[in-house]
Amino acid sequence: MSDATDLERAYVETIYWVDALPEPIALRIGEHSRVLDRLLVQNAVQDCAIVTAWNPHSEQVTSWRNVARQASLLRSLRIQGYRWVGALGEGDDGAWPAEPGALVLGMRKDAALRLGRRFAQHAVVLAKLGCKPALAWCARR
Repeated sequence: MSDATDLERAYVETIYWVDALPEPIALRIGEHSRVLDRLLVQNAVQDCAIVTAWNPHSEQVTSWRNVARQASLLRSLRIQGYRWVGALGEGDDGAWPAEPGALVLGMRKDAALRLGRRFAQHAVVLAKLGCKPALAWCARR
């Protein structure tokens, strides 16, 4: 990514697919999702975050390294007692490979940012019951 504006545009121009039943949920930054609200209510949580460990600092690394990083992230979530469902970030333009992640149920902003920083991510996606999903930058901008 060449600059902060391009980076932000890339995050905004992405569909965040959540592996929910009976069918996947398509989330976009700034667009409220009643289907996500139902998922949060069903799981008795107010907050969630989409996090990934893939491609630290938006630099593509080998798939085996990404898989190992993601396994470490999921292990960390399990140790911390979080529940999650699979997620996938897929850019509108197809210029960047889709990135697996996790929609973490009950994860608040501070915990999501710590996890994003730990796994060298620029941003995480936050959502709250009744609100639009938003980006939260892991580093000060």
